[in-house]
Amino acid sequence: MKIKLTSFFLLLICTIYYSVYVEPTSIRTKQLTFSDDRLNSNTPIKLIQISDTHFNNKKDIDRFKKVVKNINQMKPDFILFTGDLVSDIRKFSYKNEVIRLLKELNPKIGKLAIYGNHDHGGYFTEQYEELLTESNFILLKNEEKTYYVQKQKVSFIGLDDYMLGNKQYNDILERIQKNSYTVVLAHEPDIADLTKNYPINLQLSGHSHGGQIYLPLYKSFIMPPYAKKYNRGVYTLSSKYNSHLVVSNGIGTTKLPIRLFTPPEIVSIEITGQFNK
Repeated sequence: MKIKLTSFFLLLICTIYYSVYVEPTSIRTKQLTFSDDRLNSNTPIKLIQISDTHFNNKKDIDRFKKVVKNINQMKPDFILFTGDLVSDIRKFSYKNEVIRLLKELNPKIGKLAIYGNHDHGGYFTEQYEELLTESNFILLKNEEKTYYVQKQKVSFIGLDDYMLGNKQYNDILERIQKNSYTVVLAHEPDIADLTKNYPINLQLSGHSHGGQIYLPLYKSFIMPPYAKKYNRGVYTLSSKYNSHLVVSNGIGTTKLPIRLFTPPEIVSIEITGQFNK
């Protein structure tokens, strides 16, 4: 009995150490590929999604330097930020460092972002927009931005945060260009139950952090609001529109600086055409 108790406490100590000091700093890159017949180039379109950085202290800034370096080495066409930049703007004093790092992100074509719930909280709404603009990001608030990539139309629709923003989404979703590959950026993933009824191809979300502590049998109890149904990984939304949802684990943490079985991640996505499936 004593040996079992000792073993239990050793395991508990190791688990706590791993969840506080190891996993939160072990940022992985998740590789995903989607295809669409309308894209007919032999060269895939490359997207990088980052989410939920939740900058809180100097360690977070130093860790993100490596993220910037890794992303730039991938040479993406687009970098897409799906919200929650800072945990609490009232306690944050590294604005200039964040701007400098975000400026260093260097995709071939564009950088786009949306609001998360933390980006609206604490009177951060206007500061967030100014910070991203200074960092050369385009902030989409129920707006669309269309690019021609390899003679193909690729559209990004950025939805305002569902919890604290303007959630009048129908107007922009009803204007989706059917001849364009359409990517929706929406911070809370459960919005997919609305967007899947429209001709989108891909929705990118964050918000859940994958639960931070991931317990498969109890995941719905530890996930935040609007990340109960869709909370980590890839989901097929509609066979009619060939649409999918990607929910990132994000990079940072909130409330408690721990992660267990849900490592932080950069999401690298390639959109291929009919000639390179």
